[in-house]
Order: sequence, then C-alpha cells, then structure tokens
Amino acid sequence: MNDDQLEQHLRELPAPELPAAWRAEILAAAAHAARPPKREAWPPLLVLLRNLLARHPWTAGALTTLWILIFLLKAATPVDPSEKALLAHYDPHRPVYIVSLQDEIRIAELWQDPSDQNQTRQIP
Repeated sequence: MNDDQLEQHLRELPAPELPAAWRAEILAAAAHAARPPKREAWPPLLVLLRNLLARHPWTAGALTTLWILIFLLKAATPVDPSEKALLAHYDPHRPVYIVSLQDEIRIAELWQDPSDQNQTRQIP
C-alpha cells in the first residue's frame, strides 16, 4: 500500500464522534483563552497616583511644564571647556580611578619640576 492508497483509505473511514463532555471542555477552554487577562490589583500608592493624575486636568500641564523646565535648565547650564575635553577623550574601556584630594596633592608634588623642589612654599 503506497501513500496515495493509504490516504484514500483514511478518507473513506467514518469520522469518530467525540463525547459531548469533551466538546464542552474544549469550547470552555477556547472561550477562556479568548478572554483578555484580568489585571491584578494595583498597589495603593499607584492607585492614589493614578486617581490624582487622571482626575485633575491641570496635572498633565504641570508635569509638562516641569519637564520643560528641567530640559531648559539642563540646556542652559554652562559646561566648562575642560570638561568637554575630558568627555571628548573618554574611553569606556579604560577604568576610572577616583582619587582623594590628599592623593591628588601628593601626585602633583611628585610631578613637580625639579627646580621647584628647592624653593620653599608658603601656605596662605
């Protein structure tokens, strides 16, 4: 028996009847899957914020104004040119070391000119 004969034989067989209980279970599962999922209860703080923001029309305007002010203050803040130079040479693959002020002073003293070491320093 080849594939075509097997297929013809299967088409001639009568379709089995499913029990009525199975039909009800299958339809119930399909109906449950078609419904949108229910949202879980919101935390009380989010409910309070949602009600505050949704109920007052001025809130959206106030939040928009706040974001615009933040953007304008950020854009209007002057940037030190040396900071721009540091950012231009920033390499994310190199580690960044945080140095305390005392270590920075000690490093500066080590890198002084040899001619400056003989001079005495006066602290104001």
